[in-house]
Amino acid sequence: MKAFHVIAKFLAHERAGKPVFGLMGDANLAFLGAFIEAEKGNYVGAVREGGAVSMAEGYARMSGEVGVASVTHGPALTNTLTELTEAARGRAPIVVIYGDTPTHNEHFQYFDSQAFARAAGAHYERVLTPELLVTTMRKAFLRARLDSVPVLLDIPFPLMKAELEWTPPALTHAAPQAIAPDTDAVDEALGLLMSAKRPFVLAGRGAVAAGARDAILALARKVNAPVLTSLLAKQLFEGEPENLGIHGTLSTPAAIEYMGEADVVLSLGASLNNWQTDHYQLLEGKQVIQSDIDPAAIAKFGPVAQAVVGDARLVSEAMVARLDEIGHEPRRAAYLEKIAQTPFRESRDLFVPHTGDGFVDMRHAALTLSEALPQGTVNITDVGRFCYSVWPHIDVTPGRWHYAGYFGSIGLGIAEGVGAALAVDDAPTVVWAGDGGSMQGLLEISTAVRAKAPLLVVVMNDQCYGAEYGKLQAVGWHAETSFLEWPSFAESAAGLGAETLRVTSAQELEAAAARVSAWSAEAVAGDARPLLIEVVADAHKVSIHPAVVPLEK
Repeated sequence: MKAFHVIAKFLAHERAGKPVFGLMGDANLAFLGAFIEAEKGNYVGAVREGGAVSMAEGYARMSGEVGVASVTHGPALTNTLTELTEAARGRAPIVVIYGDTPTHNEHFQYFDSQAFARAAGAHYERVLTPELLVTTMRKAFLRARLDSVPVLLDIPFPLMKAELEWTPPALTHAAPQAIAPDTDAVDEALGLLMSAKRPFVLAGRGAVAAGARDAILALARKVNAPVLTSLLAKQLFEGEPENLGIHGTLSTPAAIEYMGEADVVLSLGASLNNWQTDHYQLLEGKQVIQSDIDPAAIAKFGPVAQAVVGDARLVSEAMVARLDEIGHEPRRAAYLEKIAQTPFRESRDLFVPHTGDGFVDMRHAALTLSEALPQGTVNITDVGRFCYSVWPHIDVTPGRWHYAGYFGSIGLGIAEGVGAALAVDDAPTVVWAGDGGSMQGLLEISTAVRAKAPLLVVVMNDQCYGAEYGKLQAVGWHAETSFLEWPSFAESAAGLGAETLRVTSAQELEAAAARVSAWSAEAVAGDARPLLIEVVADAHKVSIHPAVVPLEK
């Protein structure tokens, strides 16, 4: 049996019906052809190589499985640099299968793929001999899963026709494992926390992944601490009396008031990056206890007083158990009663819409369309100025939402949304994107159409590059220099096979929301095309914030 047949059989064995995203070329068409035709594998062909990598990332994030993409050599690989870097910085478990060039002298598409992987921050595995093919493939998949990293798997083109025997390998089914904290570290952290006059607990993406919600609430109540979250843990504690919403540059006035008075912070599975902490200024003068499953994440963005390495749930449970052991029963603090009575602790309704005159307030659109979507909807956002109108005003399910912005690149959200939509079968996926990012990623709408993905794309179109709008003003130039006249996104997406709507008024927004409600049920049942809604906004009335390059948890 040829090596390319073995690769196809391995993928069919490992994927077991799960998709492989890709774009064919000389290095991978033999095994992808065998995967599709001989193995009846689930292959989703992307428009761009980078789109295939983003789809694999979206799939991995929402399925909990390793995502898989495949591209050919040379420019196909270089076309994935931004997306692979995004996946590496966001620690997405994906395998990108690639093949080095034929061994011709000065092959015109030769490229140093190991150096490329290093530059992107991905791991690199190369199949050195035909006999090591299956072993190396197993290693790449296991490494991606356990380390939560992208792996570039190089299967050189010259190996494809080697003769091999196929024996189904025993696959190692493993996932990143919870790490219990050190007892002394727990005691030292508790000592600092118990001495606080006004503590609070900050939960991040790691807390969501660990299923730590209830354990964190139990701990917070033991130590009289309100709870806040990072952006990706948004709404983890919604409805709870101790909840103060998001910590960072998106905090509500109620949260900011308490944060300013706090003296001790316990961070569980949050990176404390510059957007969570306003370049650490929000933590200035506070004693910070940081807990993370990854030791390298601790004190990465600023100093901490105490470190606890461990899973957010296990750390919280260990602290509660220790407090129970010593018989600690706190009297509920007066400031918690005040917080419980404070309105608008989540910021979805904290605005007055300016919809009118042929334009729709992005916040109005985000709130209205989000309310029309069912519980459990997957939310993916691209990044850009529009995010500050979307992030606070959409309803999300923790663990079912993500943003494609770890590297600060616009244009990755739609492709990531395609992958996410194919990972979840009980709810639709919505991608929120700006006009610039949508123009860069629009062609993957055709992939969503071909794959029959239950995907809604909402394009916030103010016909300009939003971050540059404010930055041009800051250096003394006209904001209008950032303006671009795009073709209609609704018409363009219709040409790619999607259902489309264009929204320019409150009445059209309400009609669009009604269609979203009906479409959601149809899409999950497989009876609807992907839907794109173009929201026409006024560039001069969009909130101006610092450029969005969000980060890590």
